[in-house]
Amino acid sequence: MAKMLVLSAQDISQVFTISDALTAVEEAYVQKAQGSAAAWPMVYAAFEPGEADMDIRSGDLAAAGLFGLKLTAWFSRNPERSLPEIYGTTLLASDRTGEPLALLNASAITGLRTGAAGALGVRTLARPDSTTLSLVGMGHQCPYQVAAALAAMPQLKTVLLSDPRADGPRTHRVEEIEAQVAALLGKAGIERDVVMEATSVKDAVRQADAVICVTPATTPVLKAEWVRPGTHISAVGADMEGKQELPCDLVAQARLFADDRAQSVASGEFEVPVKQGAIKPGAIVAELGEVLAGAAPGRSSDKDITVFDTSGIAIQDLAASKVAYDRAVEANMGTWVEF
Repeated sequence: MAKMLVLSAQDISQVFTISDALTAVEEAYVQKAQGSAAAWPMVYAAFEPGEADMDIRSGDLAAAGLFGLKLTAWFSRNPERSLPEIYGTTLLASDRTGEPLALLNASAITGLRTGAAGALGVRTLARPDSTTLSLVGMGHQCPYQVAAALAAMPQLKTVLLSDPRADGPRTHRVEEIEAQVAALLGKAGIERDVVMEATSVKDAVRQADAVICVTPATTPVLKAEWVRPGTHISAVGADMEGKQELPCDLVAQARLFADDRAQSVASGEFEVPVKQGAIKPGAIVAELGEVLAGAAPGRSSDKDITVFDTSGIAIQDLAASKVAYDRAVEANMGTWVEF
Protein backbone atom coordinates (compact mmCIF):
# COMPACT_ATOMS: atom_id res chain seq x y z
CA MET A 1 0.00 0.00 0.00
CA ALA A 2 1.51 3.32 -1.10
CA LYS A 3 1.20 6.60 0.77
CA MET A 4 0.70 9.77 -1.24
CA LEU A 5 1.01 13.37 -0.05
CA VAL A 6 -1.76 15.76 -1.11
CA LEU A 7 -0.78 19.45 -1.18
CA SER A 8 -3.32 22.26 -1.40
CA ALA A 9 -2.72 25.71 -2.85
CA GLN A 10 -2.33 27.06 0.66
CA ASP A 11 0.26 24.41 1.53
CA ILE A 12 2.27 25.20 -1.57
CA SER A 13 2.16 28.97 -1.00
CA GLN A 14 3.93 28.46 2.32
CA VAL A 15 6.86 26.48 0.96
CA PHE A 16 7.44 27.68 -2.61
CA THR A 17 8.47 31.14 -3.87
CA ILE A 18 9.31 32.94 -7.12
CA SER A 19 13.03 32.43 -6.40
CA ASP A 20 12.43 28.70 -5.96
CA ALA A 21 10.62 28.67 -9.30
CA LEU A 22 13.53 30.33 -11.10
CA THR A 23 15.96 27.78 -9.71
CA ALA A 24 13.70 24.79 -10.38
CA VAL A 25 12.86 25.76 -13.97
CA GLU A 26 16.48 26.52 -14.81
CA GLU A 27 17.58 23.15 -13.45
CA ALA A 28 14.84 21.40 -15.42
CA TYR A 29 15.91 23.10 -18.65
CA VAL A 30 19.55 22.17 -18.07
CA GLN A 31 18.65 18.56 -17.26
CA LYS A 32 16.67 18.34 -20.51
CA ALA A 33 19.64 19.68 -22.44
CA GLN A 34 21.93 17.14 -20.79
CA GLY A 35 19.59 14.24 -21.52
CA SER A 36 18.46 13.51 -17.97
CA ALA A 37 14.95 14.93 -18.42
CA ALA A 38 12.37 14.65 -21.17
CA ALA A 39 9.09 16.29 -22.16
CA TRP A 40 6.62 13.85 -23.68
CA PRO A 41 4.00 14.71 -26.34
CA MET A 42 1.02 16.71 -25.12
CA VAL A 43 -2.47 15.19 -25.06
CA TYR A 44 -5.31 17.59 -25.86
CA ALA A 45 -9.08 17.17 -26.11
CA ALA A 46 -11.91 19.68 -26.53
CA PHE A 47 -15.17 18.82 -24.81
CA GLU A 48 -16.80 21.87 -26.40
CA PRO A 49 -14.49 23.74 -28.80
CA GLY A 50 -13.92 27.25 -27.56
CA GLU A 51 -15.85 26.52 -24.35
CA ALA A 52 -14.25 23.61 -22.51
CA ASP A 53 -11.11 21.55 -23.00
CA MET A 54 -8.28 19.78 -21.25
CA ASP A 55 -4.61 19.02 -21.84
CA ILE A 56 -2.12 16.66 -20.26
CA ARG A 57 1.60 17.47 -20.26
CA SER A 58 3.93 14.80 -18.95
CA GLY A 59 7.59 13.94 -18.72
CA ASP A 60 10.38 12.59 -16.55
CA LEU A 61 13.16 13.99 -14.38
CA ALA A 62 15.65 11.16 -14.03
CA ALA A 63 18.01 13.19 -11.87
CA ALA A 64 15.20 13.67 -9.35
CA GLY A 65 14.05 10.06 -9.61
CA LEU A 66 10.53 10.83 -10.76
CA PHE A 67 8.12 11.17 -13.64
CA GLY A 68 4.69 12.71 -13.71
CA LEU A 69 2.05 14.80 -15.39
CA LYS A 70 0.01 17.95 -15.14
CA LEU A 71 -3.67 17.88 -16.09
CA THR A 72 -5.25 21.25 -16.87
CA ALA A 73 -9.00 21.55 -17.43
CA TRP A 74 -10.63 24.75 -18.74
CA PHE A 75 -14.39 25.24 -18.51
CA SER A 76 -15.31 28.77 -19.58
CA ARG A 77 -18.80 28.75 -18.05
CA ASN A 78 -17.60 27.77 -14.58
CA PRO A 79 -17.81 31.33 -13.21
CA GLU A 80 -21.58 31.10 -13.76
CA ARG A 81 -21.44 28.12 -11.39
CA SER A 82 -19.28 30.05 -8.90
CA LEU A 83 -16.33 27.84 -9.83
CA PRO A 84 -12.85 28.66 -11.23
CA GLU A 85 -12.46 28.55 -15.01
CA ILE A 86 -9.30 26.45 -14.71
CA TYR A 87 -8.41 23.46 -12.55
CA GLY A 88 -4.90 22.08 -12.52
CA THR A 89 -3.57 18.91 -10.91
CA THR A 90 0.00 17.60 -10.86
CA LEU A 91 0.93 14.00 -10.08
CA LEU A 92 4.47 12.97 -9.11
CA ALA A 93 5.55 9.32 -9.19
CA SER A 94 8.75 7.39 -8.54
CA ASP A 95 10.58 6.35 -11.70
CA ARG A 96 12.03 3.36 -9.83
CA THR A 97 8.82 1.75 -8.57
CA GLY A 98 6.01 3.72 -10.25
CA GLU A 99 4.37 4.46 -6.90
CA PRO A 100 2.59 7.82 -6.63
CA LEU A 101 4.40 10.29 -4.39
CA ALA A 102 2.29 13.44 -4.39
CA LEU A 103 -0.81 15.09 -5.79
CA LEU A 104 -0.55 18.87 -5.94
CA ASN A 105 -2.78 21.82 -6.77
CA ALA A 106 -1.09 22.74 -10.04
CA SER A 107 -2.56 26.24 -10.16
CA ALA A 108 -0.43 27.22 -7.16
CA ILE A 109 2.69 26.20 -9.09
CA THR A 110 1.77 27.24 -12.64
CA GLY A 111 1.84 31.01 -12.20
CA LEU A 112 5.26 30.91 -10.56
CA ARG A 113 6.89 28.46 -12.97
CA THR A 114 5.45 30.25 -16.03
CA GLY A 115 6.76 33.55 -14.74
CA ALA A 116 10.13 31.92 -14.16
CA ALA A 117 10.28 30.61 -17.74
CA GLY A 118 9.61 34.01 -19.29
CA ALA A 119 12.12 35.64 -16.95
CA LEU A 120 14.84 33.08 -17.69
CA GLY A 121 14.44 33.91 -21.36
CA VAL A 122 15.00 37.58 -20.52
CA ARG A 123 17.98 36.91 -18.24
CA THR A 124 19.64 34.56 -20.71
CA LEU A 125 18.98 36.32 -24.02
CA ALA A 126 18.44 40.04 -23.34
CA ARG A 127 21.37 42.44 -23.51
CA PRO A 128 23.16 42.60 -20.14
CA ASP A 129 22.59 46.38 -19.98
CA SER A 130 18.80 46.05 -20.32
CA THR A 131 16.91 48.34 -17.94
CA THR A 132 13.38 48.57 -19.40
CA LEU A 133 10.99 45.62 -19.39
CA SER A 134 7.65 45.79 -21.20
CA LEU A 135 4.74 43.46 -20.51
CA VAL A 136 2.18 42.91 -23.25
CA GLY A 137 -0.83 41.48 -21.44
CA MET A 138 -2.16 42.59 -18.05
CA GLY A 139 -4.13 39.52 -17.04
CA HIS A 140 -3.66 36.96 -14.27
CA GLN A 141 -0.16 35.94 -15.36
CA CYS A 142 1.24 39.50 -15.59
CA PRO A 143 2.37 39.91 -11.93
CA TYR A 144 4.17 36.56 -12.00
CA GLN A 145 6.10 37.56 -15.13
CA VAL A 146 7.06 40.92 -13.66
CA ALA A 147 8.07 39.50 -10.27
CA ALA A 148 10.18 36.74 -11.81
CA ALA A 149 11.91 39.17 -14.18
CA LEU A 150 12.71 41.56 -11.34
CA ALA A 151 14.04 38.68 -9.24
CA ALA A 152 16.18 37.43 -12.12
CA MET A 153 17.37 40.83 -13.43
CA PRO A 154 18.34 43.32 -10.67
CA GLN A 155 19.36 45.85 -13.34
CA LEU A 156 15.77 46.41 -14.49
CA LYS A 157 14.58 49.89 -13.51
CA THR A 158 11.37 50.45 -15.47
CA VAL A 159 8.37 48.19 -16.15
CA LEU A 160 5.86 49.25 -18.81
CA LEU A 161 2.48 47.50 -18.76
CA SER A 162 0.18 47.29 -21.78
CA ASP A 163 -2.94 45.42 -22.81
CA PRO A 164 -3.77 44.81 -26.49
CA ARG A 165 -7.44 44.23 -25.60
CA ALA A 166 -7.86 47.70 -24.07
CA ASP A 167 -8.68 50.91 -25.90
CA GLY A 168 -6.06 52.80 -23.89
CA PRO A 169 -3.58 52.40 -21.01
CA ARG A 170 -5.10 50.46 -18.11
CA THR A 171 -3.76 52.79 -15.45
CA HIS A 172 -6.28 51.54 -12.90
CA ARG A 173 -4.55 48.14 -12.92
CA VAL A 174 -1.05 49.42 -12.15
CA GLU A 175 -1.46 49.78 -8.39
CA GLU A 176 -2.99 46.32 -8.11
CA ILE A 177 -0.19 44.72 -10.14
CA GLU A 178 2.43 46.60 -8.11
CA ALA A 179 0.96 45.16 -4.91
CA GLN A 180 0.85 41.63 -6.33
CA VAL A 181 4.45 41.88 -7.52
CA ALA A 182 5.60 43.20 -4.14
CA ALA A 183 3.84 40.31 -2.39
CA LEU A 184 5.44 37.70 -4.65
CA LEU A 185 8.89 39.19 -4.19
CA GLY A 186 8.33 39.68 -0.47
CA LYS A 187 7.69 35.96 0.06
CA ALA A 188 11.16 35.38 -1.41
CA GLY A 189 12.71 38.10 0.76
CA ILE A 190 13.31 40.41 -2.23
CA GLU A 191 12.68 44.15 -2.35
CA ARG A 192 12.85 46.07 -5.63
CA ASP A 193 12.32 49.76 -6.34
CA VAL A 194 11.19 50.18 -9.95
CA VAL A 195 9.03 52.57 -11.93
CA MET A 196 5.88 50.83 -13.14
CA GLU A 197 3.39 52.48 -15.46
CA ALA A 198 0.73 51.65 -18.05
CA THR A 199 0.99 52.68 -21.68
CA SER A 200 -0.05 51.50 -25.15
CA VAL A 201 1.38 48.31 -26.63
CA LYS A 202 3.09 50.32 -29.37
CA ASP A 203 4.83 52.67 -26.94
CA ALA A 204 5.70 49.86 -24.53
CA VAL A 205 7.40 47.80 -27.23
CA ARG A 206 9.19 50.78 -28.80
CA GLN A 207 10.82 51.69 -25.47
CA ALA A 208 11.66 48.15 -24.38
CA ASP A 209 14.99 46.43 -23.98
CA ALA A 210 13.05 43.25 -23.24
CA VAL A 211 9.42 42.31 -23.87
CA ILE A 212 7.33 39.56 -22.34
CA CYS A 213 4.13 38.77 -24.25
CA VAL A 214 1.56 36.86 -22.21
CA THR A 215 -1.80 36.91 -23.98
CA PRO A 216 -4.20 34.30 -25.41
CA ALA A 217 -3.95 35.93 -28.85
CA THR A 218 -4.61 34.10 -32.10
CA THR A 219 -3.46 37.10 -34.16
CA PRO A 220 -0.27 39.12 -33.54
CA VAL A 221 -0.44 41.72 -30.77
CA LEU A 222 2.56 43.77 -31.90
CA LYS A 223 4.25 44.81 -35.15
CA ALA A 224 7.79 44.19 -36.35
CA GLU A 225 8.46 47.90 -36.93
CA TRP A 226 7.90 48.62 -33.23
CA VAL A 227 10.78 46.36 -32.17
CA ARG A 228 14.20 47.99 -31.90
CA PRO A 229 17.41 46.13 -32.83
CA GLY A 230 18.80 44.42 -29.74
CA THR A 231 15.41 43.74 -28.17
CA HIS A 232 14.61 40.42 -26.54
CA ILE A 233 11.07 38.97 -26.57
CA SER A 234 9.81 36.11 -24.41
CA ALA A 235 6.61 34.80 -26.02
CA VAL A 236 4.60 33.06 -23.32
CA GLY A 237 0.98 33.00 -24.46
CA ALA A 238 0.98 30.58 -27.40
CA ASP A 239 0.41 27.22 -25.72
CA MET A 240 -2.11 25.66 -28.09
CA GLU A 241 -2.37 25.16 -31.85
CA GLY A 242 -3.49 28.34 -33.62
CA LYS A 243 -2.29 30.82 -31.01
CA GLN A 244 0.09 33.54 -32.17
CA GLU A 245 1.41 36.67 -30.45
CA LEU A 246 4.21 37.72 -32.83
CA PRO A 247 3.93 38.56 -36.55
CA CYS A 248 5.64 36.20 -38.97
CA ASP A 249 7.89 38.93 -40.42
CA LEU A 250 9.28 39.63 -36.94
CA VAL A 251 9.90 35.95 -36.23
CA ALA A 252 11.60 35.57 -39.62
CA GLN A 253 14.22 38.23 -38.80
CA ALA A 254 14.86 37.18 -35.20
CA ARG A 255 17.24 34.74 -33.55
CA LEU A 256 14.93 32.01 -32.26
CA PHE A 257 14.94 29.86 -29.12
CA ALA A 258 12.39 27.51 -27.52
CA ASP A 259 11.88 25.43 -24.41
CA ASP A 260 11.11 22.42 -26.66
CA ARG A 261 11.70 22.48 -30.43
CA ALA A 262 9.02 19.98 -31.39
CA GLN A 263 6.29 21.51 -29.25
CA SER A 264 7.19 25.02 -30.37
CA VAL A 265 6.45 24.24 -34.02
CA ALA A 266 3.48 21.99 -33.20
CA SER A 267 1.55 24.21 -30.78
CA GLY A 268 3.78 27.10 -29.72
CA GLU A 269 4.69 30.54 -31.04
CA PHE A 270 6.55 29.18 -34.07
CA GLU A 271 3.71 26.93 -35.27
CA VAL A 272 2.00 29.56 -37.46
CA PRO A 273 5.24 30.99 -38.95
CA VAL A 274 6.30 27.45 -39.93
CA LYS A 275 2.90 26.64 -41.44
CA GLN A 276 2.90 29.88 -43.41
CA GLY A 277 6.43 29.30 -44.67
CA ALA A 278 7.98 32.31 -42.93
CA ILE A 279 10.53 30.05 -41.22
CA LYS A 280 11.58 26.42 -41.22
CA PRO A 281 11.81 24.37 -38.00
CA GLY A 282 15.58 24.45 -38.37
CA ALA A 283 15.52 28.22 -37.79
CA ILE A 284 15.33 27.55 -34.06
CA VAL A 285 18.90 28.15 -32.91
CA ALA A 286 18.64 26.17 -29.69
CA GLU A 287 16.52 25.22 -26.74
CA LEU A 288 17.01 27.58 -23.82
CA GLY A 289 18.35 24.74 -21.70
CA GLU A 290 21.14 24.20 -24.22
CA VAL A 291 22.17 27.84 -23.83
CA LEU A 292 21.96 27.62 -20.03
CA ALA A 293 24.08 24.45 -20.09
CA GLY A 294 26.73 26.10 -22.26
CA ALA A 295 26.05 23.71 -25.13
CA ALA A 296 24.76 26.37 -27.56
CA PRO A 297 25.28 30.10 -28.10
CA GLY A 298 22.61 32.62 -27.19
CA ARG A 299 22.69 36.22 -28.36
CA SER A 300 25.44 36.78 -30.96
CA SER A 301 25.47 40.60 -30.93
CA ASP A 302 23.89 43.59 -29.24
CA LYS A 303 21.84 44.17 -32.39
CA ASP A 304 20.16 40.74 -32.42
CA ILE A 305 16.42 40.58 -31.94
CA THR A 306 15.99 37.40 -29.90
CA VAL A 307 12.75 35.49 -29.37
CA PHE A 308 12.22 32.77 -26.77
CA ASP A 309 9.06 30.70 -27.15
CA THR A 310 8.00 29.05 -23.92
CA SER A 311 4.85 27.08 -24.66
CA GLY A 312 5.16 25.22 -21.35
CA ILE A 313 6.54 21.72 -20.77
CA ALA A 314 5.89 19.28 -17.97
CA ILE A 315 9.41 19.22 -16.59
CA GLN A 316 8.94 22.81 -15.41
CA ASP A 317 5.98 21.68 -13.31
CA LEU A 318 7.67 18.49 -12.14
CA ALA A 319 10.83 20.24 -10.99
CA ALA A 320 8.87 22.96 -9.21
CA SER A 321 6.47 20.45 -7.66
CA LYS A 322 9.37 18.32 -6.40
CA VAL A 323 10.73 21.32 -4.49
CA ALA A 324 7.31 21.98 -2.95
CA TYR A 325 6.92 18.28 -2.10
CA ASP A 326 10.33 18.03 -0.41
CA ARG A 327 9.74 21.21 1.59
CA ALA A 328 6.28 20.07 2.67
CA VAL A 329 7.59 16.70 3.83
CA GLU A 330 10.32 18.42 5.84
CA ALA A 331 7.78 20.84 7.38
CA ASN A 332 5.21 18.08 8.03
CA MET A 333 2.62 19.83 5.87
CA GLY A 334 -0.11 18.47 3.63
CA THR A 335 -2.29 15.40 3.97
CA TRP A 336 -1.04 11.84 3.63
CA VAL A 337 -3.49 9.36 2.12
CA GLU A 338 -3.32 5.60 1.60
CA PHE A 339 -3.43 4.89 -2.12
